[in-house]
Amino acid sequence: MSFGVISCCLGHGGGDHDGHLGAKGGSCIESERRALLDIRSDMYDSGERFSTWIGEDCCRWRGVACDNTTSHVIKLDLHYPYTRHSYTDYWDDDDDIYFMLKEMGASKVNPALRDLKHLKYLDLSMNNFFGSHIPHMIASLVHLEYLNLSNGMFDGLIPPQLGNLSNLHYLDLGGCGVNDLRADDLDWLSRIPSLKYVDMSSVNLSKATNWLHQVNSIPSLEVLRLSCWASLPYIPAPPPPFNLTSIVKLDLSGYSNLNTTILRWLSHASTLVYLDLSDCSGIDIESLQVTLGALSNLKELYLLDDRLEGEIFGMIMNVSSRLKHLDLSWNSLSGDIGQILRSLGSLEYLALDYNNFNGDIREMVKNAPSSLQYLSLRFNHITGEIPQNVKNLTNLEYLNLSYNNITGDILMAFSDLFKLKRLILQGNNISIQIPKIIGNLTNLEYLDLSYNNITGDILMAFSDLFKLKSLILQGNNISRQIPKIIGNLTNLEYLDLSYNNIIGAIPTTIVFGTLNKLCNLSFIDLSFNPIGGELTYLIDALPSCNQGASLWNLNLSSNNLNGPLPSAPYQMIDLSSNSFIGPIPLSFANASYLRILSLSHNNINGSFPSFFCNHSFLEVLDISNNNLSGKIPTCHKSFPVSLQSLHLNHNNLSGKFPSFLKHCEQLVTLDLGENNLYDEIPTWVGENLLSLRVLSLKSNLFYGTIPVHMANLTSLQVLDLSSNNLSGSIPSSLGNFSAMVEIQHDTTSLLDLFNGSGSYGESIVITAKGYDIQYTTILSLVTSIDLSNNNLSGEIPRELTKLHGLHFLNLSKNHLGGTIPGKIGFMEQLESLDLSMNNLTGEIPSSLSSLTFLSHLNLSHNNLSGRIPTAGGQMSTFLGDPSIYDGNEYLCGTPLPECPGDAAHQSPAHEHEQKNGDRLETVWEITSIVMGFVVGFWSFVGTMIMKQSIRMAFFRVFDKAYDWCYVHLAVGCARLKSKQQSVT
Repeated sequence: MSFGVISCCLGHGGGDHDGHLGAKGGSCIESERRALLDIRSDMYDSGERFSTWIGEDCCRWRGVACDNTTSHVIKLDLHYPYTRHSYTDYWDDDDDIYFMLKEMGASKVNPALRDLKHLKYLDLSMNNFFGSHIPHMIASLVHLEYLNLSNGMFDGLIPPQLGNLSNLHYLDLGGCGVNDLRADDLDWLSRIPSLKYVDMSSVNLSKATNWLHQVNSIPSLEVLRLSCWASLPYIPAPPPPFNLTSIVKLDLSGYSNLNTTILRWLSHASTLVYLDLSDCSGIDIESLQVTLGALSNLKELYLLDDRLEGEIFGMIMNVSSRLKHLDLSWNSLSGDIGQILRSLGSLEYLALDYNNFNGDIREMVKNAPSSLQYLSLRFNHITGEIPQNVKNLTNLEYLNLSYNNITGDILMAFSDLFKLKRLILQGNNISIQIPKIIGNLTNLEYLDLSYNNITGDILMAFSDLFKLKSLILQGNNISRQIPKIIGNLTNLEYLDLSYNNIIGAIPTTIVFGTLNKLCNLSFIDLSFNPIGGELTYLIDALPSCNQGASLWNLNLSSNNLNGPLPSAPYQMIDLSSNSFIGPIPLSFANASYLRILSLSHNNINGSFPSFFCNHSFLEVLDISNNNLSGKIPTCHKSFPVSLQSLHLNHNNLSGKFPSFLKHCEQLVTLDLGENNLYDEIPTWVGENLLSLRVLSLKSNLFYGTIPVHMANLTSLQVLDLSSNNLSGSIPSSLGNFSAMVEIQHDTTSLLDLFNGSGSYGESIVITAKGYDIQYTTILSLVTSIDLSNNNLSGEIPRELTKLHGLHFLNLSKNHLGGTIPGKIGFMEQLESLDLSMNNLTGEIPSSLSSLTFLSHLNLSHNNLSGRIPTAGGQMSTFLGDPSIYDGNEYLCGTPLPECPGDAAHQSPAHEHEQKNGDRLETVWEITSIVMGFVVGFWSFVGTMIMKQSIRMAFFRVFDKAYDWCYVHLAVGCARLKSKQQSVT
């Protein structure tokens, strides 16, 4: 058995998995053939999975093997084939598998399995047995040597009867984030003495307090995986004497109770070749160094995300000289990268991402071992230009230097790395034109140069990279047209040229050419460029691909594209913010797997097409800001039940509230604002759409009352019913919006679709602080209620003050009466409050002064009275703006006129302050006169000294001027003296 890197979520550690299994007898036993057919009847079939299960000889069926002598079925491999996309560098296996299984049809383990009594090998992994328990009958298959139930979405207690499988060598029950299994005790595991491989990743072992002693009693174990947050309990000192004398591979990643006791125990594992302690808290770096120094055979070491801090050099000096594979990513380690590499002479794989390493890349390259095949240093502090001697790293296949401070003409240096398959230099300071010599990298499959300052006719340089599958140049300054020669890249699957200055039209060779076709393209993102022209020819060419088009994600948003909309054979389409015209094509009805469609901000007209009712996979539909008209169709037999986001706002749609939404129970965002919909708000909105987080019906013709059941929408964060004809009172139950009671801290997008393989940027416009604000990135943090410009009456419900996490509240332009709730100051997150143009009476509550985040307030045009509270808080910031209190005749106090009696009841301190002010005014007047006299005097004197004629003229008028000045100066002094006497 090989003990290399075995993915914790793929779980296939041995045996044939391609269906061409070893020994086959001449024929199969009829009873076992019937049992196999029964088993097949309960398994999900994608159409080809059981295509060979025909004929009488079941030993020749794919996934089945029989004993050559007895013809009994001894091997059954029903694992579901799983393939990963190759173009995504940051792919998450766990999430990918989970969503794949969720979309797969359900399977069951048929009881006929017990009839295959001679089975030695059973693999049911990667199937969707969602919610099923592991059947006890498996324990009756006593000849089993290999059992793989990984990633089967099983849950519940692992049957202890599995301890009866005394011949078992291989047991895989793992499933990171997929299975939901638990084991309260591992005593049954210790009763299987022949075990060599055990994977219980993600199994909840929180109650198995004696797990270490029980695992330690199986000296035959070679591989043990208890990773993926298996919730292993704390092991107190002293640990049991080390007994795993055959252990080669150990994975305890995610063990939050790892301590010095375990590290000391591990130091006896001299046979250990592979050790994974990633995501373990509480690691003592000094104890870790001692343990590593004792593991003389260690070749692979994983210490990701262990919150390790400080210099790395001491730990590096203690690792085995045989070390081939080292991953210390996601820590806070530091040190000079050149010195580190000098100490790791035979390393093949090194990942130090997300740390604080520094140094010049020239020293790093000089000291890097030529054996390196994988080097990843993203998000560090490495500087300088990559030197030409990087070509000495002749075995390098993967290089990631993203988000450092790398500069210069680096690609010239890489041109001799003929084995290089992945090159990722995202987010550096590369400012060059790509040379043609980059075409020497003939094995390059993945290239990411995004977010640099690359210019020039870049795509011409890549035309010889025939093996290239992913090309990512997002966020540069590429300003040329896409050349036709791009059609040479026939293996290209992923193309991202977004956020550049690419001009011209999209060439037809992006889909077809004279000799070559880009029929493997599955992801195209050309968004945020000034690309022009029409698109219909591009899409119409797709059928020319012999194997059918692979394209599932097309993003051409924010360009200058025009003409009619193309057809839509994809899963994800974003053509928003262009100038497309005409109706939505009927061909969209054929896009049966359509998941995301965004056509917003175009000039699309016509009616809302009814065929969207049939799109059961549709998750996002955004046709906002267009010219659609007519009624929204009523769905009858089929509904878009997967819909999570619907934006139809800012069109000319009419009619009633769309009734098909009653069946869209996964809906998170619903925006029907700025149309001509005329209806009451249905009560079922608050009964069926319980996942809603955003509901906007603003600027329509809705009438009637606000349904009381709206309060059932406990996840609601944004409610906008403004500018309608709603009447009646505000339901007090709106104070039960749980998501507005709590302060929001989760920055996760409202819609986290496709898990990295593609996503939709959810956004919505909210009127707050007196103007419209579009929220996208932080939308998940926003909470808002806008009921303004309706005919609502009654009092403001006191229950609304329980919404302590509410940011924006607008109840203006209604007929609300009564007083402002006294506890309104308890809404501590409030940033904007508008209660203007109502009939509110009474005083402004003093609690408003405690709102520390309030930046917009409007209480104008009510019947409020009394003194405006100014004591502290944000109210003091509104002292200079009387307009927020306009139209309240009986309000007084700063910034409005003083309240009656204020002058008669001034305090001694206030009087003293006023006297000081008068004295200051007197001093200022005297100073002004004296300064004027001095300046004027010396102006005259200076002039007379310089010029005789002026001096003579001056003395002729001096006598008259003297008399005039004397009189006026005497009068001025008398006034000043009189005023000073009155002040004192």
